[in-house]
Amino acid sequence: MGWAWLILLLATYPWLLGADLATDMLAGVGAIIFISGACIIAPCRRLRPIQAVPFAACIGFLFEARRPIPDGALAITLVAASIFLTANKPLLRNTPRLLRAAIITNTLACIAWSIAVTIALDTSQGARPATPWVQFILQVSLATILGAAAYLPISLVQNFAMDRIGIPPAADTP
Repeated sequence: MGWAWLILLLATYPWLLGADLATDMLAGVGAIIFISGACIIAPCRRLRPIQAVPFAACIGFLFEARRPIPDGALAITLVAASIFLTANKPLLRNTPRLLRAAIITNTLACIAWSIAVTIALDTSQGARPATPWVQFILQVSLATILGAAAYLPISLVQNFAMDRIGIPPAADTP
């Protein structure tokens, strides 16, 4: 199942589209519904690294496609996270560890995205927002909460898709 990551990407895309639509609805507030980091945890637990890396890259590029940030900033962050997680599968052994990984990965990816946005805005427009630190703290806090809240429903859909395409369950022992 070398192309299992692509089928899994198709199963994950409705969640990413829903997050984009919710972000569009909240455009006046300036909040971004960021779930990209939480979307890579369940696949990193069950896929081989050669499959998890393109999956994470595609998740990153799908988020970047609609936002004015440098190309690859989020994708590289998610690829690095997927390499780390697939190399350290004992970190993803049980549900509390999976939830912790989703929160940390989503938060770190949001920080990388926020820094990339700040760099892109500083170089292209020359003007800074009035309260960049407040916006940064609120966005990272929202990403942390969304990493915890969105992980379980997203992972249920992803695990169902992986079961249907024949990816063996992850071992709960090292």
